[in-house]
Formats: sequence, structure tokens, C-alpha cells
Amino acid sequence: MRDEFSVYVFTLDQHFPVARFVSVERAMHTARRAVGAAHLAGDDTDRIIVTDGGDHTVFEWQRGKGVTWPPEVAAPS
Repeated sequence: MRDEFSVYVFTLDQHFPVARFVSVERAMHTARRAVGAAHLAGDDTDRIIVTDGGDHTVFEWQRGKGVTWPPEVAAPS
């Protein structure tokens, strides 16, 4: 498995990467921490995604909805 996954955080005004071209394990760990930080800090993070090397979304969390992709994953919103 290549290091080709990236994690992005979206706010109302902007989006930015918090990790780029990392392993799937590191990407998911980073995304989980970002979701936790959004909960604890009450910041303006609206969405967090993980993309693969083809720029396809493989994980998505949305404020107020929780994990929306993949649909079979359950997580607190």
C-alpha cells in the first residue's frame, strides 16, 4: 500500500489539507483526531474528508450528521 491518502478540513470560508500523501492508517488516525478536535474545540469545522490517490473520497464526516461516507460506518456526530 502506497502513501497516497490525504485529509482535508472544511470550514464555511475555506478548506485545507491537514495531512497529504500518507498511509491509510495515518490518514484515518489524523481524521479521527480532527473530528475529536472539532467536537472539543467547538470550532467552525463543518466537514472532514479522506481522499485516496485518485482523489476519491473514502471517508467523510459532517457536523451534525457524523460519518456520512462510507455509509456503513457509525460514529458520533
